[in-house]
Amino acid sequence: MGSWFPAVVIVACGLGFVRFRAGRRLVGVIRASATTGLLCCLFGCLQVALTIPAHACPDQLELRPPVHLVRYDSGILPPRVTCYWDCGAQKDFVSGWVTPLALTCAVVLTAALVTALRLFRRHRLDRRVPGGGQAPPCRVPVADA
Repeated sequence: MGSWFPAVVIVACGLGFVRFRAGRRLVGVIRASATTGLLCCLFGCLQVALTIPAHACPDQLELRPPVHLVRYDSGILPPRVTCYWDCGAQKDFVSGWVTPLALTCAVVLTAALVTALRLFRRHRLDRRVPGGGQAPPCRVPVADA
């Protein structure tokens, strides 16, 4: 499963959410990165669920000396399925692009959410202060001696 074609399809699906209108770009980036990351994780989890250890990692008895399966390692986050044989060989059944693409989407989503939160807080602060912008400096009356 080393093909990059599914990765291109998943990124294209995510890019469908990007809007190029002013004021909506950040929302589009949030939707695109969330959709792409979710589809990528689902594809990886599907690869984990469909891998049957008995068929994917058979003992290789026809070789001399025979090679036996030592360990089968699988997990959901990050999606991984790896077989280890006693000869030192190993094989990974989840595409190599799944984890890096999901991590990239998570980083982009986090940066976009932090930016959106900062813009939202700035917008709320501008609405509270009369005339917008910075609040006037506070002046403390000084008592005459």
